[in-house]
Amino acid sequence: MLHRFIYNCDGDNIFIYQQPPMTAADVRSYVDEIADTAVTTFYMCPNIGMNMNFPSRVADMVGAHAGPAGGERIERLGPTVPACTERAVANLRGLVTAGHDPLGLVVECARARGVETFITFRLNEVHGVDDADSLLVSRFWREHPDWRVGTPGDKVSPVHLEILGPNVHPVVAGWLPEALSFAVPEVRERRLAELRECCERYPVDGLDLDFQRFPIYFPPGSEADNVATMTAWIGRVRDMTRKVGEKRGRPLLLSARVMARPRQSLALGLDVATWAQRGMLDFVIISHYLRNDFPLPVAEYRRLLPPDLPLYASIEVEGAPDAYRRIARRLWRDGVDGIMLFNFFTARERGREPPFELLNELGDAQMVADSSPPSARTRGMQAGDSHER
Repeated sequence: MLHRFIYNCDGDNIFIYQQPPMTAADVRSYVDEIADTAVTTFYMCPNIGMNMNFPSRVADMVGAHAGPAGGERIERLGPTVPACTERAVANLRGLVTAGHDPLGLVVECARARGVETFITFRLNEVHGVDDADSLLVSRFWREHPDWRVGTPGDKVSPVHLEILGPNVHPVVAGWLPEALSFAVPEVRERRLAELRECCERYPVDGLDLDFQRFPIYFPPGSEADNVATMTAWIGRVRDMTRKVGEKRGRPLLLSARVMARPRQSLALGLDVATWAQRGMLDFVIISHYLRNDFPLPVAEYRRLLPPDLPLYASIEVEGAPDAYRRIARRLWRDGVDGIMLFNFFTARERGREPPFELLNELGDAQMVADSSPPSARTRGMQAGDSHER
């Protein structure tokens, strides 16, 4: 079974810290800092909200239709305020003006450093839908309110609240009813076109479908009726990646990041087991939503998926290195084939560097086991297990 240690990079963090104008060397530095570690696989997201971080022919680049209020914010905040969308827009615009493709720079650098590189696409973004002037929402979304799963103020189902977790900010639950509905053929066509553009445009090793962002795809109550709809769409994505791979002469892998529990995915209309059994996926990543409050059910997924399909698990952001180590030890002991780190870089938004030393530990089962305190080893990890719950 192939082991991977995956570093998931969202669509804007590379572009929000450097003061404009950002250079190509600045962009490469954010890839170099992980390429010099034990990370095997770099996931780069093309989305900043619903919009793209490159000049797309299918969608809009973020900030392309900012309007007067958004334009004023970009000019005012971009040069002065780090870690904001306005700075990302200013830097992306500067890179494009200088003749660069921002996402292409990232992919080029990662592949040049010998790191397996995937596009990870957030399939149903809803960041900023409650803000009339948001830079994060797309024209496509604004122009088609009738293609959404619900309307503002609708209550979401218990399973959506369970996925989001007890500590999630209530505004996120309020965003979900305004997500696009994959029951609408035009929505599925638009998303497939965006995925195809990414795969054809960039020489990546694979495409990841991020179903955790955000975990709603059909009007609540209609999910069971749309399981076959989503399975058929995944089949079309798989066909697209195969054709792109055949044209370029090397495989284009397809992965999916799905809910923590199998029943949660199925309740959303996502029949992950069927996708895997039909050979539509090359591997699966199971994931919490922005927390690590119970051990991921690795054994349950193993029973549902083909025995030879690699199964990886995501560790969401933690505050201390030892918390990452505890979770990684548990995952390796439970039999995962690899680990992904999600949003690892976000410590920078609080003014400190992430614990990059972990990038040489967590992806190696023996190394992370050896890093445990002697007392924990002699107790058979019992203290760590209780902490993770």
